[in-house]
Amino acid sequence: SLRIQKKPVFISDQTMIDPVTEINNLKGLSSSYTQKRGMKDENFTSLSILEIDNFSITNKAYSQELTQAILKKIAYIISLHEQVADVIARTDYNQFTIILSRAKREESFTEIDNIRKSISELKMSSPELGEIKITISGGYIIKPNNLSLEEAILQAKKVLRHAQENGKNRISQVKDLAQSELQR
Repeated sequence: SLRIQKKPVFISDQTMIDPVTEINNLKGLSSSYTQKRGMKDENFTSLSILEIDNFSITNKAYSQELTQAILKKIAYIISLHEQVADVIARTDYNQFTIILSRAKREESFTEIDNIRKSISELKMSSPELGEIKITISGGYIIKPNNLSLEEAILQAKKVLRHAQENGKNRISQVKDLAQSELQR
């Protein structure tokens, strides 16, 4: 539903760019985060790891061309939500890492959930397989200033696993993980 002209991003060091999606890779994520981290000190910084549901399993049924088209479309949808102090990257085969800087905690969670919804509305099809339904699950955390980027990524991956184990096509937060552990 977003109809925004995406501004081209020019990064001279191609070792920091994912060749398929043309957004940051893990190295580019670290570099961009280091550059942008002090831009809006008063804002909350959130970190989310999004993973395409069942992509590694079902990917074998998709041609390389279709797989790359799916990854490119997802990266494009995510980039439509990117603001100047944000960092987005494809950090693993079917994972994207998003660092948002927003004035309110709720704004960043709403933004991540809107990304999830936008991706679930994505229409893709292939002659062999027909219509393809794409969903993502995510692990969302508010990153404390004293937590390193690597530690925050590990925390978000733990929360992501919770989302995947509890139905997929959802964004889980640390509080969801805590509630789940209390119920055990």
